[in-house]
Amino acid sequence: MQRAFLDNAYQKVLTLQAISSVLCAVLAVVMDGQMAAVSALFGGGAVVVGNLVYAFLARRSTVYAKSGGTVLLRHVLAEIAKILMVLGLMFSAFVSGAFVAGWLVAAMVAALMCQWLVWLFYK
Repeated sequence: MQRAFLDNAYQKVLTLQAISSVLCAVLAVVMDGQMAAVSALFGGGAVVVGNLVYAFLARRSTVYAKSGGTVLLRHVLAEIAKILMVLGLMFSAFVSGAFVAGWLVAAMVAALMCQWLVWLFYK
């Protein structure tokens, strides 16, 4: 039996975050136009990609049956990689000119709230 690439919980989080990012971009294009929508996609996408990087680096197969120090180091390195990825994507939004700060932050917050909703209701 082949194991899934990511745990079911991570898959749910990433799916819900991607959906919320697209919905935020649709709302942005209706309310403020194309640049706001692109900015919302950058913001939501930064959170989704950051969490995908974290989930990949800290997945169960890399920390299973390891010492506590190894597991902690793996999660710290995954968090650092996630933060750098989010900052890099935010910087690329700024450089590209598609930077409407309100929509970028709104999409990031929406995606982050979806993460907490999944953890709250995950069974």
